[in-house]
Amino acid sequence: MVVMILAVLAAYCLGAFPTSYLVARVVTGVDIREHGSGNAGATNVARVVGKVPGLLVLLVDLGKGWVAAAPGASWAVLAGATAPLETMQALCGFCAVCGHIWSPFLEFRGGKGVATTAGMLFGLSPVFGLIALLVWGLTAAITRYVSVSSIVAVIVVPLLMAATARPVSWVTASALLCVIIVAKHRANIVRLLHHQESRLGHPKKQS
Repeated sequence: MVVMILAVLAAYCLGAFPTSYLVARVVTGVDIREHGSGNAGATNVARVVGKVPGLLVLLVDLGKGWVAAAPGASWAVLAGATAPLETMQALCGFCAVCGHIWSPFLEFRGGKGVATTAGMLFGLSPVFGLIALLVWGLTAAITRYVSVSSIVAVIVVPLLMAATARPVSWVTASALLCVIIVAKHRANIVRLLHHQESRLGHPKKQS
């Protein structure tokens, strides 16, 4: 039990690492939470600071989810965690995403968790990580909306996991993250309904 607690706390702290805030501060000196959409995520960094810093944030945030769900969970099992590997993967990955969304380093204001969730999915199963990436990319190509692409991807993955009889812990963690991420996009949904959401390639509106 002690190992499990330490593992999920470590995953939460890893996810809470304020990538977007630090990159924006180093590159331009701005607080990313006070510019653009106010979201501490890769999309806002790309639009406010630049595409290269945004890509860096994206890669690090992906890495946080992958490390928590793959080597982090495996370490916990090897160190004596009593839960099965699949359960530890789901727990550690979920906690990493929660850390990203509610980072104590940013007064519990973080990103929306999409990139870190994608990293977690790659840690659970590269197949589902690729599926999420393909769904996101296809939806983005069709709609040109980052928010719609993210919402569709996080809805599709737990449904596919359930349909293909993946571990219950994976389905549960993915479904919970789906609810959280959709809720975090509520402002985007309102803007979509009012035809005010920014499309890819049109940086004037919020995202």
